Amino acid sequence: MQVLAPNESFGRCLRRVDACGTVVRDTRLAPSAGLPRHAHAAAYACLVLEGGYTEQGDAARDVLECAAGSLLTHAAGHVHANRVGRDGARCVNIEIDEAMLIDGPLRALLPLLRGDRHVRLPATLAPLRRLADALAAQDDLAPLQVHAAALDLLCAAARAAPSDAGVRRRAVLDRVVDCLEADLAAPPAMEALARVAGLHPHHLMRAFRQQRGETIGGYVRRRRLELADAELRHGDMPLVEIALRAGFCDQSHFTRAFRRQFGITPGLRRRTR
Repeated sequence: MQVLAPNESFGRCLRRVDACGTVVRDTRLAPSAGLPRHAHAAAYACLVLEGGYTEQGDAARDVLECAAGSLLTHAAGHVHANRVGRDGARCVNIEIDEAMLIDGPLRALLPLLRGDRHVRLPATLAPLRRLADALAAQDDLAPLQVHAAALDLLCAAARAAPSDAGVRRRAVLDRVVDCLEADLAAPPAMEALARVAGLHPHHLMRAFRQQRGETIGGYVRRRRLELADAELRHGDMPLVEIALRAGFCDQSHFTRAFRRQFGITPGLRRRTR
């Protein structure tokens, strides 16, 4: 079993930012890559910005589906293995100097980073966008902006599971998300999702929107567009086929939806990748 030193990770590092005792690594994982059983020497948080992977813990049943928007925290020495999805993954690893967590101003984050948590963050969560924007910035203020956005995100994650009732509710909705992610091209009917959640369909729709900031249909549409965006940036599939795989009946409908989501047309995305 491999033990990764602090600030070390698998994958291709797109950017590393060191600021104020915090190290943030923006990493790209190759499609379908298998990461062997390993542990990290320091506690850390991992945010899935794009794509996704599955994580296998010590027990055979300890399998997590980590889609875009997932934030995982692991204590030092937690053993696990990973399998990256077919579209690859972009992950942001966040590590904070131990002294700042134990005796410093960030000790309120210690329970989060010392535990093993899996938090699904709503797509509309502002710190997600701020962190992505900060990682893309190149000026002298970018490291401080990355540091602030990473801490803001960890605070949001720490607040995401304050009560047992909240944990149970999120666990139910996580199962629904896992069902959707299993086949975004042909997601289960609302009645089937309601049976998975143990809720009336109307209650499920309301709980999902309250928790995640979007409807179930909106989630599926956004994730299809994100997968289409990944294909445009990294693959060579024809636009019309990408549109059909994303669930659109024609390319013009797909183009309009893509531009609303990303502010750019699919053709321009491919030409400027």
